[in-house]
Parts: sequence; structure tokens; C-alpha cells
Amino acid sequence: MTINKLLLGAVVVAVTSTFGGAQAAEEIRLGLLMPTSGPAAKSGQETLEAVRFAVELINNKFDIDMPFARTEGLPGQGGAKIKLFVEDHGGRPERGAAIVDRMVVEEKVHILQGCFHSSVCAPASQAAEKHGIPMVTGTSESPALTARGLRTFFSVTPTASDIARDFFTFLKEVSGKANVPLSTVSVIHVNDVWGSGLAKAAKAIYKDFGYKTLKDVSYPVNVSDLKSEVLQLKRDNPDVILQASFDPDAIMSVKTYQALQIQPKAILAMGASFNTPEFIKSLGKSADYNFAHTKYHPALLKTRKGAAQVAAEYKKRTGRDMWDAPARAFTGTMVIADALNRAKSLAPDDIIAALRETNIDGADTIVPYRGVRFNDKGQNELANGLITQIRDGKHVAVWPAAVAEQEAVFPMPAWDKR
Repeated sequence: MTINKLLLGAVVVAVTSTFGGAQAAEEIRLGLLMPTSGPAAKSGQETLEAVRFAVELINNKFDIDMPFARTEGLPGQGGAKIKLFVEDHGGRPERGAAIVDRMVVEEKVHILQGCFHSSVCAPASQAAEKHGIPMVTGTSESPALTARGLRTFFSVTPTASDIARDFFTFLKEVSGKANVPLSTVSVIHVNDVWGSGLAKAAKAIYKDFGYKTLKDVSYPVNVSDLKSEVLQLKRDNPDVILQASFDPDAIMSVKTYQALQIQPKAILAMGASFNTPEFIKSLGKSADYNFAHTKYHPALLKTRKGAAQVAAEYKKRTGRDMWDAPARAFTGTMVIADALNRAKSLAPDDIIAALRETNIDGADTIVPYRGVRFNDKGQNELANGLITQIRDGKHVAVWPAAVAEQEAVFPMPAWDKR
């Protein structure tokens, strides 16, 4: 079944199942905010399907080596099953709070998940706090989200601060090995809370890694042309470009880099865009040698006991390979299930208490995290990622050494040498 058949436009969908006419325990209502329209629609749709599968895995029996796969429903809640409500926010921040308000009041959800866009997650989580309803993100990376210290909000994913640290650590290692000094960096990013989060995180640490200058180049959401921004990069001539872009502007930027012959020693991107299959498909050879920070890679299939089985089932359902954003969203849903299973009741305060006591081993996930354990601000303090480089149209893990499949090609070859 294709994603297009599964999802048409902005809909509210209930996913539930019953077996053998047995009396079901109280259903658990999970509200999901996801962009199934707008600039990240393709990624949002594929990410939604990972959450759908996680809910089905929890509710039904699967021969998969993951928590809850071999039971029906949540044992700790008398076998209660999760009912999933989905609403499209289209990447529009003003939709976040409105959707939460409706889901809490009308659908009476017990817990919320979302939102892919940090700019949507910020007002959505603030609304959840107002209602006292717990909310978990597996996909929104802005450090500002957990910096607020909301009582009801929890982030499973690494933040832009973690990603900036990984970028600079990797660059220090690879440049030292190649004996290629790096002293200037530019951050090009969409001008929202997520993209600005990378710029802010990089500014906080770039001098610690020996860089002399950092230039900040931002552009608006739904940009139609990046020529002026790329010309600014050309004038600055940085050794390294760090990037935070949505799907269409990521592709547009690389095409413009090539057209204007921007030639840094490395381009490294956070977020879903460089990781999407569409990025490679649209750019062909021009995608090669770019680096991406990711929270999923097939190299993990050897170290995560259920990852290969989950990836195979996801591809069977969608026709697509598992990748970063769906893997993180799947993980977020499994973290929610773990907390719900341990909660004393389905009262919001009991679910929040269970989330605060979360302690999941990384081996029980499909992502490279050391585990899931929340600090006092609700941020997963065991979250981490890996860095890939696109080579011959495929992402190859190059860092850290524990999962590296090949050494990084650094500096990046000139455009006419690819």
C-alpha cells in the first residue's frame, strides 16, 4: 500500500484494532502533529508511517525483537491499546497550539507527540503545558524547546547543540588526519527556531575548536531562490559550511553552490533534508561528498537487535527504506509506550512521573543513542548521532569510528572532479 493511498491531505486518523471480540481495556489516546503538507510534506508523510507502524507493533503481536512486539497492547495497563489521532500542521507555527487545544478538548488525548518542525513544536508544547498534558518529541531538534524547562515536555532526539558539537569534533579529527587546517565557518539556515538553533549552537563553541570567524547566513521559510544567500557565502569563502534546510531548499542550495562554484572543504547538514532519498535522487552526482548528521543508518542493523526487522517491515509497508526522521519518530513512540506501560494510571501527572523515570537501553532502540534518560529539563541526556557522507548515491557512515564503514573523503572534491 502506498503512502498516497494511506494519506490524503489534512486528516484525523484513528489507528486501532481488536481481536476475537474480546473486551478491550481502556484505550490510550495519542495525538500526533505531523507535516503532511507544506515544504516538508514528503518527509512528514514517511515519518507518519513510522509512527503508525510503532502503534501497530505495540497493539498487535509481531515476531520482532523489540519491546512490546510479542504482546498485544500494554501489559502494564491491562493490555490497553493505543488509538492514534493525526493532524497535519503543514509546517505552520500558528497551527501547533490550535491542534493541541482541539486534540485535548475534543479527542481527550492522554499524551501528544510531534512535531517535526521545531517552530511548530514550540507553541504546541506550550499549549500542552497549559493543559497539563504530557508531550514527547522524537524529531524536533531546537535546544530552546527543552531549555524552557516545561514540566510536561520531553525530547528524545539530539538537539542542535549536540549536532554542532558532533560536527566540530568530527571536523577536528578529519582535518587533523588530512593535515588540512580549518579556520572559517559559515552557517546557512532557514530562519526559524530550528535553523537558528544550529547557528546559535555553532556560535557558542566554534572558537573552542580553533575557528577564527563564523558567518551567519539565514533565509526565510518557503524561499524560492537562494542566489543572494549563496553569493554571500561565495564572498565569505568559508572553509566549512554548516547547514539547516528543509527538503526543497536543501536541493536548491546544492544546485546553486554548484552553479556559482562554491567550493568549501566540507558541507555538513543537520536535520532530515540531506538524509532524504529525494535529496540524492534529485541531485545525482552533485549529492556526493556532502556530509549529514543522522540518527539512523544501516550500519546500526548489526548492533541494534530489532533494527533490521523494523526496517524490513517499514519498507514492506511504504516501499521506502528507513531513514533518519522516521527512525527518530518510531523511537519517540516506543518511548511513549514504555512510559505509559509503567505509569500508575493514565492521569497526566502519573504519565509525566513515568516519563521522568525513563531509563531505556540503547540496544532496545533502532537509533544510535546510548539510551533514553531525561534530565531535569526533559532532554534525553543519552542522545547522540553519527555522521554520514554520500558516496555514489548512498550514505556511508564515516563517524564515529565505532560505526564507520569507510574513511571520510576530505576535503570534498571539486565539482568537476565528481
